[in-house]
Order: sequence, then structure tokens, then C-alpha cells
Amino acid sequence: MKNKRYMFKDIFNEKIIKLIIFVITFIILFLISSFSVVPKKYSLKVGDIAPIDIKAPRDFEDEVATQEKINKALEGLSPKYNKDLNIAKQSIEDIESLINDIKTEKKQNIDDTLKIERLKSKTTLNITDEDIKYLLKLKEEELDILNEFFKNNLIKVLSQDIRENNLDDIKKAQQDLDFYIKSSNLPKNLRDIANTIGIISIKPNMFFDYQQTEDLKQQIKKQIDPVIIKKNQNIILKGEVVNEHHIYLLSKAGILSQNKKHDLILYTGIAILVLLELFLLNLIVKNNTMYDNFTFFFISNILIVLTAILSFAFKIISVYLIPISFLPILSTLIFGHKISFILSLINLLVITIVSGFNLDVCVMYVFGSILGTYFTSKVHERNNILLTGFYVGAINFIIISSINILNNSVFSQTFYSSIFVFINSIVSSIFSIGILPVFEQFFDILTPIKLLELSNPNQVLLKKLLFEAPGTYHHSILVGNLAEAAADEIGANALLARVGSYYHDIGKIKRPYFFKENQITNDNPHDKVTPRLSVSIITSHVRDGIELAQKYKLPKILQEIIMQHHGTTLVKYFYVQALNDGEIIKEENFRYEGPKPNTKESAIIMLADSVEAAVRSISNPTVDEIKSMVEKVVNEKLYDNQLNDSPLTLKDIEKIKEVFVKVLIGIFHNRIEYPDITKEE
Repeated sequence: MKNKRYMFKDIFNEKIIKLIIFVITFIILFLISSFSVVPKKYSLKVGDIAPIDIKAPRDFEDEVATQEKINKALEGLSPKYNKDLNIAKQSIEDIESLINDIKTEKKQNIDDTLKIERLKSKTTLNITDEDIKYLLKLKEEELDILNEFFKNNLIKVLSQDIRENNLDDIKKAQQDLDFYIKSSNLPKNLRDIANTIGIISIKPNMFFDYQQTEDLKQQIKKQIDPVIIKKNQNIILKGEVVNEHHIYLLSKAGILSQNKKHDLILYTGIAILVLLELFLLNLIVKNNTMYDNFTFFFISNILIVLTAILSFAFKIISVYLIPISFLPILSTLIFGHKISFILSLINLLVITIVSGFNLDVCVMYVFGSILGTYFTSKVHERNNILLTGFYVGAINFIIISSINILNNSVFSQTFYSSIFVFINSIVSSIFSIGILPVFEQFFDILTPIKLLELSNPNQVLLKKLLFEAPGTYHHSILVGNLAEAAADEIGANALLARVGSYYHDIGKIKRPYFFKENQITNDNPHDKVTPRLSVSIITSHVRDGIELAQKYKLPKILQEIIMQHHGTTLVKYFYVQALNDGEIIKEENFRYEGPKPNTKESAIIMLADSVEAAVRSISNPTVDEIKSMVEKVVNEKLYDNQLNDSPLTLKDIEKIKEVFVKVLIGIFHNRIEYPDITKEE
């Protein structure tokens, strides 16, 4: 619906108006979304008495309680250690090596001090000089006894679990060593040195395995179910003394008045989602080719805001009463099913926020959008819109009932939510029926259903055309067939093209017999008047059509089609006749006043009107004659610059020619002449 101008656009620049609409829409959606998501705040501190029962506005985890459960589960967890079996063996070997070295050094004829230094440099044991000196004084047999003791007894001590950094394990190992020494046959002079060497040989053989311990902790943590505070669960009861845990829960729920940061995050998130929706909406507006951008922008914003307001209002009773089918039904009636479906999906963002991110509502809305758009696209009468609501409601009733049954919901919840879903679909269709005329009148738009109503042959103007100018009526029907097929082929509004064709020549009702298609006899009234007067009569049918359209309150787009369907075409027949009569004339006086077509639909109707009349003038036209005439008529309009203001491309025009030929061949094909049945036969 191109080039429409409203009273607003006469005062303000269109871009400023769009900006104002954008800002207003954003503010309304932001406020509604904020009221839906940001909960009421409470100013409480530890020691206060709760004035009312305070419930959780949403599901959230009580991390403190969850951590307590985890800590309790981890209390019995023992750290994991890895045992090194080589430690005991290595210690025995170190002792044996020391004893062998001592035996060797005893035989050396050198000073004891040097012997001690040499022995300390060889051994890995942390043995003192005094202990080495004592060992050097022992006989070789005594050294062998010591070595045998360590092999038989110390290995037992060192083979038990000795954990690193565990004094209890070290102490127990030392006690066991002392027990083996006392219960052995070691001479008394060897017991102290055996104890000393044994103690310095005791080393941890169990080492902490951090990774295994952490893995076990994580495994235990995963088995612990988090403590979830459910939506509408009491956080604190009226009269309770507020404690630290209450404050934590209120803060976590985002309902403590001190939660400024939490609120800022929420508001930022809402603003981003609303802006995203409006951005997507603006993309649809820019890529729209069927409707005037301003009209589409204005109406789509109103629809989304209206849906948000209704959703917020009904949500107070129940989220299942949100009128999910309202926007799909109404936008399908206004814009058609393709645009409606995209608008509905975009609006899912706001519906999701307003419903409090309720998954059931989101599922309902998606199905409601698909079903509402589909069923509404099949509607041909306003009364049938209510049936759409019934169908959508019935299907969503089944969907929500199934979801509740799968969730093991109580019967009362299942019953009420399912009934509310059915009611909201009926209410959506009722609202759509009631509001649709407001959009049609205020925005002067032609909805598909309005077009279908206007195409009814019982419409007053069409009946008047049929009875007073039957030839023109028949011509208009044929033009409608041509225009509809061509519009459908190039992606224009086929229904508008057909209905516009029905009304394009209603001005001929005023003087029907001045037009060839209505002349039953050979008596032509133009033969009795001058070419100037004839052209005045012929071209006046456009003005007469506008007067009738205004009188019968036809939509403005149809009035524009009536006004544009001849553009500024030259009435060639009377122009040539005037020239032949020797008159001094100006060509512009023999042209229609215009304006030229500025939409695809009005341009198609101009071409269809001229082509149908031209082909009809051929007696028993052949396929080649039809093709030739279509090519000639369309090219004349093109070369006469009649299509300059229309958005038709050369590719569109070629497609239109092909469709015209195809349809006209079907209309004017040669019929078989059946022979008369003679009496003898």
C-alpha cells in the first residue's frame, strides 16, 4: 500500500515519526517486561521481623544449603594415596651398602676422621659422625648380625603404609621397629645403633594423589542434588525473625532492596531483548515490498504493544490466559500469512519475558502462531474467525493437557490450565474480530478478508455495474482474471489485483453506452459528437469512478487504482480522428489526467485492461495474433513511459506478458462448431 499519507506525516517528517513510535514502543515493552520479570523488593536486615510471607519469585539454588550437603558427604572421604613399593627395598639396600662400606674402610690403614668423611660421602642415610665411628669399632661378625636383622625385621616395618606428612604413621613405624629390636636376639651393644639406623631409614612410602582425590570429590559432588528453592516457595514466614540465611536467600532471589546490581543486570537484559525484537521488526519493515513502510511499521508496532499489554493484563489471573493467538490472527487478517508468521516469531521474545520465561506458554505460543496463521489464512468471512480461535484452542488444550500429564501435575492444575488455554484462544479471536475494523478504518488498509468481501458479486456497486453496464462488468471480470494471474506470477498482491480490476471501470456506469463493450446495437453515440467531446466523455469515466468510490466509501487503495488505471495514456482513436478532421489540437488534451500507476497492482491492471480490450477487438484471434497483440499493447505502455512510476522491472513485465498470453488463449481459444441436427437425423 504505497504512498499513503496520514495526518501525522503532514506535520512531522516521517523519520521523526518513526523514531517517536520506536521510542514509545520500546518504553512500553520495557516497562511491561520489567514489571513481569523484576520482582517486588523488601527492605530487611538480620533481626527484623518479617511483616508478611515472602515467597520466591522464581526457581533458584540455595548454594549455602547445597554446600552444606556436599561438605557433609565429603566428611567421610579419605584422601587417596599411591604406594611406592621400592622405598622399603631401597632403604634395606642403603643400609647393606653402608655396612659393606664400613667393612671395607675398617681394613684401611687411615685415620678414622678420613674414614668417616669417605663413608658419609658414599651413603644416602642421614647418619651422624658418632654413629659411623661406633659402627667402625664393631667387629665384622657384629656388622653381619646387624645387616641380617635389618633384612629380616626392618623390611617388615618399612613395608607397612607410611603416609607422607603423617606423624602418626612415622610414630607407629618407630614403635614397631622398637618392638622388633626388643624381641630379637640382638646383643645389647647393637640395639641402640640398630634403633638409630632403623629410625633414619623410615621414610614415607604412601604419597598423596591429588588428582584421584579431586576426582572422587567431584564424583561425590555430582551425586548430591542441589537444594532448589521453588517458585512461590516460602522463603520466610510472617512473624519470623530474619537471620543470615534468610538475607542470603532474599538476595539470591533478587528481592532484597539492596540488590541494585542484580536489578541493573535484569534491566539491561530486558532492554537488550526488547531492542533485539524491535531490530528484527525493523528488518522486516525494510524488506517489505507489499505495504508502505510507514504503514507497516506503525501497525506492526501497535500490534506488538497491544499484544504485550493484553498478555500482561491476563497474566495477573493466569499465564495460561495470555492471548497467544491474538497477534497471529490479527496480523494474518491485515498482512497475510507470510508476514504474520514472521511477526509472530519475533514477538515470541516479549511473550517469553511477560510469561516469566514459562516454557508451557512458549510452546503454546509457537503452536498458536503456526495454527492461528494457517487457519486464519483460510478464512473468507469475519464470522469464521471465531472458528479459528476454537481450532487453535482445541489443539492447545490437548498440548497443555499432555505436557501436564507428562509432568505428573495434579489434576486440578491440568484441568484449569487446559481450560484457560482454550478460553484464551477464543478470546483472541473475539478481540481480533472487534479490533480489525478499527485498523481497516483508521489506517485505510485493505485486509484480505475485506478484499474478499468486496469481491462478492452482491456488493452494491458490482450489482449496479452488472445491470447498468453489463459489457463493462464482463470486461472487468476478465481483466481481474488476467491481473490476478500476473500478480501471482511476480509476487504482487494477487487478491488486490483481482478486486481492483472489478472496480477499475465503475465510472462507466454514468454513461455506459459511450463505451463499446456496452453498445448492443450499431448506433454509436460518438458519431453524433466531436472528437473533443468524445475524449472528454471517455476520460471522465475515471473522475466518475472516483466520485462513486468515495460515495460508496471504497478503500483508498481502490480509489487510487481507479485513478491510475489509464495513467496519462493518449486516447489515440479520437486524437487521430481530430487530426483527420483538420483540427488544431494539443496532444495533452487527448490524454487521461493520470497519475501514472505507482504500484505493481495498479500497473498490472492498466496492462490487463488494455490487453483484454485489444484482444477482444480481434475476430476469432489465433495464438500468434494474441501474442502479437499482447506484445504490442504492453510495449506501447512501456515506450509511452506509463510504467515509469511503478516498481515493475523489465523481468516482471516479461513474466506478465507470458501470463497474459496463457490466460487469453484459454479465454479466446477457438471452439468446435457443432453441426445442426437436421430433421432427417
